[in-house]
Amino acid sequence: MKPKLLAVFLLIVFAPLAILGWLGLRFARTEGELMRHRVQEVMAVLLRDFDADIAGLLEQRERELMALPPIAGRPPNEVRALIRTLPAVNQLFALDERGVLMYPDATKELSSTEEAFLRRTSDIWRRHDILAAAGDAGSDRTAPVRKSDQPPERSSQKGWHSWYWGEGVNLIFWWREASGTIVGAELNRSRLMADIIAVLPETGNVPMSQEGVVGMNRLVNSKREPVYQWGHYLLPDGELPLVTIDLSPPLSAWQLESYLHSPLVDADFGRGLMFNVFGGLAFLAAALVGLAVYFYREQTRDLREAQQRVNFVNQVSHELKTPLTNIRMYAELLESHLEEAAEKPKTYVGVIVAESQRLSRLIGNVLSFSRSQRNALTVHGTRGSVDDALRCTIQSFEPSLAKRGIETRFNANATDTIEFDRDVLEQIAGNLLSNVEKYAQGADRVDITSVLDGESVTITVADNGPGIPARERDRIFQPFHRVSNKLTDGVAGAGIGLSIARDLARLHGGDLVLDPSEKGARFKVVLHVLPTRTQEPS
Repeated sequence: MKPKLLAVFLLIVFAPLAILGWLGLRFARTEGELMRHRVQEVMAVLLRDFDADIAGLLEQRERELMALPPIAGRPPNEVRALIRTLPAVNQLFALDERGVLMYPDATKELSSTEEAFLRRTSDIWRRHDILAAAGDAGSDRTAPVRKSDQPPERSSQKGWHSWYWGEGVNLIFWWREASGTIVGAELNRSRLMADIIAVLPETGNVPMSQEGVVGMNRLVNSKREPVYQWGHYLLPDGELPLVTIDLSPPLSAWQLESYLHSPLVDADFGRGLMFNVFGGLAFLAAALVGLAVYFYREQTRDLREAQQRVNFVNQVSHELKTPLTNIRMYAELLESHLEEAAEKPKTYVGVIVAESQRLSRLIGNVLSFSRSQRNALTVHGTRGSVDDALRCTIQSFEPSLAKRGIETRFNANATDTIEFDRDVLEQIAGNLLSNVEKYAQGADRVDITSVLDGESVTITVADNGPGIPARERDRIFQPFHRVSNKLTDGVAGAGIGLSIARDLARLHGGDLVLDPSEKGARFKVVLHVLPTRTQEPS
């Protein structure tokens, strides 16, 4: 197999596979990421439902506390008795408009529980955190409290405050009573955790949508320490959660995490898709290779058959060349002996000579084309005059051109003796004049000009016929291409004359081009003078 054909073969097979493989790899990765994203969305919805359950629990605590009877102004013993009826509360408190604790009052006798509460919350009262959250931090604390059923619009009515003490977060819920006094309650942390765990699923219970899915959810504090977890999944060290959401205030420092082990989110899912994609590509590769081999075999068989036909034509052309040469030679001899014979026999002999010459040119073109396809064209230099060779070729075409009303004009300017291939020059000139004979319908003259300029000979063949359409000028030198129009349809020819002429001109060191002209076609041939051969002494 030729290197170029092998390269095309590999390109046809592997270029589509490379493109499809790249697209398949992107598809597998994208599909894996999309599936993981979808699972994350589902798990995030579940975690937000758990967060909503915890938020609902705290809202219930808010309603229960705000339903308590007013605390401000009540004797401490009554307040302490009320606290004992509230298992979810550690301590109640009341603030005046200046942020000073009305209860528990540090200036009076305190219980051990109240003393512990004041120690835990001392920084809160010193910084006036609750008062600032209620919107009273910038008010005039010496002004009397406004008595009204509606509190000031600028003041908040309720809120949460969280702070760290001991081993974890503590919560205070405060609200504004109708009198304008801010009261609040410190929640019992242990009871709060028990209530939160109660609204979450039981340990070992986690939704599973299909076989092979194991997971675990957990509630973690601000240090990412697990507070509670439920599910079947034994969490490996260092594994990151699939989904993480922050709890709603006031527990926004805490998070809910979800861990999931599923074929849909593991790396095996992407690898499985890649395996399927590349398996399909392997099958496609085998099919493409088989198809390419089939087409290659068919092409080589067609090429062998075409080569056999070309060889047959070459053999026939060679076989025809010898008898045709003899026919032409004896026809020319006969013509020379009929100088005084009747006009009609001379006409017949002239036709035989002309047709034999034309057939010789056709056979010469076929043989030259065959040699050009095999890169076997060569030039053989002989010394002589370019004008003599051109004049001989022109004389052979003058009778047929004259019958078509075309006058032949030869401007000879290359009379010096030089080294050139006479056969090449005659074949080029013959092909150009043959085209004038076939296609220059309506022309009345053809001008042939030769110029010898140093190391090159320039020959111009120009007619004043219909010319060549602009769209065809770049294609007329292609083998087997023929201009198709009303002037050329029905004209015999294989379409290789100009191709052979250009190959021969380039082989002679020059070129054949179509020059622009206002009317008709103008071809210019440039041939380089061959180096003079030195004759070896005998």
